[in-house]
Amino acid sequence: MAEYHQFQLIEVDDTPDDDSAFGSASDSDAYTLSSARILKYEYENGRRYHSFRQGSYVLPNDDIEQERMDLWHHVENLVLGGEPTKAPLNNPRAILDVGTGTGIWAIDAADRYPTAIVYGIDLSPIQPSWSPPNCRFDIDDIESDWVYQKDTFDLVHGRHMLGSIRDWDRYFSQAFEHVKPGGYIESKEGVLEIFSQKPSPPEHMVKYLGLVREAGAKSGRPMTGVVEGLSEKVEAAGFVDVQVKIDQIPVGPWPRDKRLAEIGTYTQHAHLEGVESYGRALFTRVLGWTPAEATKLFNLVLTEIKDTRNLMYTLRYHIIGRKPL
Repeated sequence: MAEYHQFQLIEVDDTPDDDSAFGSASDSDAYTLSSARILKYEYENGRRYHSFRQGSYVLPNDDIEQERMDLWHHVENLVLGGEPTKAPLNNPRAILDVGTGTGIWAIDAADRYPTAIVYGIDLSPIQPSWSPPNCRFDIDDIESDWVYQKDTFDLVHGRHMLGSIRDWDRYFSQAFEHVKPGGYIESKEGVLEIFSQKPSPPEHMVKYLGLVREAGAKSGRPMTGVVEGLSEKVEAAGFVDVQVKIDQIPVGPWPRDKRLAEIGTYTQHAHLEGVESYGRALFTRVLGWTPAEATKLFNLVLTEIKDTRNLMYTLRYHIIGRKPL
């Protein structure tokens, strides 16, 4: 049985109460005003973006982008065999999903772990109004000081946060403080590079990704050389027994293996939608390209993605660490 819930804007009141990991909005007028502010989206080049902490996240939040995020969720399910996490949870009580997006992972986790309250946090209130009774969504910036009670969560889960976090060391440090002893941190991130089983990957794809990385560096959210070093940052934050698994994710249904071909099919569609999602704001806001110039390059990249003869793949890092008892 699902229940109707209101979005919680954590910024209104950051004082934790006695029976929740979060603060609650005690001033209804302030809450109404703040809710109206976050629901007034920004529109640019035909795409919709978040307004709360405007510019903190370069990807849009419209229906096209939500479909892309749910496609990646399906890819993750295929890679992980349908399990929301590989952390060895045992009757967890509280789980945090950072950058929850459409909330689809948080909803799945709430169904999988009925003993836990699963909190999904994001800048955009795009999550469904109906969800399992042990799932709730809050609107806040994960790069702000966390307002949760410390030593609370059995798991802090995050995925596809590359380009969203300026200071990964601070992120993992805050996660360490708020994971309970014996609890886990889990990060699932793909590198912003393309590889090929041919001698070299397609030239326009390589150019596009290089420009995205350049724009990320200029905007203060680097996207190169980050994922490969995340496990060291997890250890530096204090987590132990850190495990790293690197998967090769095909782009397109070119592998002979049926499972990999299925993964590649969904990955290809997600990449086709992701070219503009990642590039539009970065190219026009940061690099100073005109929309027409950006579209011209995007179309060349889309052609290369559709061509399965390019035998493209990318890398996905899966990192899990445990907080010592």
